[in-house]
Amino acid sequence: MRFDKAGHYEFRDTDRKRQAFARKQKREQERYPLFAEEIAEGQHDVEAEMTSRRKHWDRHQVSDRARRAYDWKRARAKLGAYPEGERRELLAYWQRCQWPGTPTYLLSMIHMHETGRLDLYPAPVELTEECRAACAATIERLMARAAASRAATC
Repeated sequence: MRFDKAGHYEFRDTDRKRQAFARKQKREQERYPLFAEEIAEGQHDVEAEMTSRRKHWDRHQVSDRARRAYDWKRARAKLGAYPEGERRELLAYWQRCQWPGTPTYLLSMIHMHETGRLDLYPAPVELTEECRAACAATIERLMARAAASRAATC
């Protein structure tokens, strides 16, 4: 079955994040100037914040991976409930469609099939000269609109 592998991303402690956190704390203190000292005492340092963010990121990665695994199991269970011929047609559609290979999209495809909104054998699109001309006209209109927008902002 086609699927997109979920990447694992490490939390990165960057200078931009540290500077943004310092600006946030400064704004909090400036919001109530009479209580700036008390607010500053209640704020934690940047190291504690980055440690907290790293822990939160790691927990989020674990929970997101668990949710994706659960969704894959649900999708496979739903597919398994269909008769062999219908299941084969759904899987063939899934293999050839252009949707991302995530469990969310597979579950959406199954839901669309269940509600009668999925055409397993759509008619091929014929590119006629009329269709090409209409596409070219649309692209020209969009480019003209973008150029006008750029000219207006300058």
